[in-house]
Amino acid sequence: MTNLTTTHESRTGAGSHQPSRTAGFARATLAAAAVLVCATQLAGCFPVIAGAMGTGVAMATDRRPAATQTVDRGLQLEAENTINTRYSGRARVNVTVFNRKVLLTGEAASDSVKQEIDKYVRGLPNARVVINELEIVSSPGFMTQSQDAFLTSKVKTLLMTADGVPSNSIKVTTEKSVVYLLGVVTTAEGDRATDVARNASGVTKVVKAFDYVNDTERARLDAASTAQNPSLDSSGGNIGTPAPVQSVPGVGGPIDAPAGAGAATTSPVTAPVTSPVTLPPGRNLP
Repeated sequence: MTNLTTTHESRTGAGSHQPSRTAGFARATLAAAAVLVCATQLAGCFPVIAGAMGTGVAMATDRRPAATQTVDRGLQLEAENTINTRYSGRARVNVTVFNRKVLLTGEAASDSVKQEIDKYVRGLPNARVVINELEIVSSPGFMTQSQDAFLTSKVKTLLMTADGVPSNSIKVTTEKSVVYLLGVVTTAEGDRATDVARNASGVTKVVKAFDYVNDTERARLDAASTAQNPSLDSSGGNIGTPAPVQSVPGVGGPIDAPAGAGAATTSPVTAPVTSPVTLPPGRNLP
């Protein structure tokens, strides 16, 4: 399992740039939606609310190539289906995949079950990095799981309303009020997203597992997309008491980035980096 280094970060101040009237109005509308999500605490409403307000604000597109997005979806489906079938009653595992980096959260009945799951996931051909955060405890009740779903929706909404955050290039998942962030970001974008998440009320800790790129690589990725990133210029709805932050070392830029481009860390990769492998239907499924 990857070693975690705990760090504490201060809140980010507001910038000096003034948004246009149109962007300001759209951002105010999005902020109102965030309040609505928080008030209702209905996580299921988030896709409807977010989808209804996608116009008017420059939103960042997903920086993963289309092939990588497809591999991520297949990898997540394969791992979830296999784990849920093989370990039913012995583990409750949430699988989150972004840029072929696999995050495992939830509970296992014993350490041996946890290690079996870890070995299985690391053996998948498309699993570039595996972050095993499974706990050896009993599964949480329905209310805890509902609160986690609500916090995930709230953090996603806050990231959408925050300037300087490529929200569509960031994956959010929550386990027992701990928010995990994965994505392809610059150091400034990752810090900004972390600050937004850690200041959301109800969040007890934020764990970062980003892949970092430099500004040159960010520009290349964004040029290949259909929308531009918003600028760094406001506080974007931070609320609550800042939560502590843990960092999972990143592994540099996206899989398809040019060699040596944008690596913000030099931590070793825990699984070999190879080209994505196309998975035939049903591979490794029970």
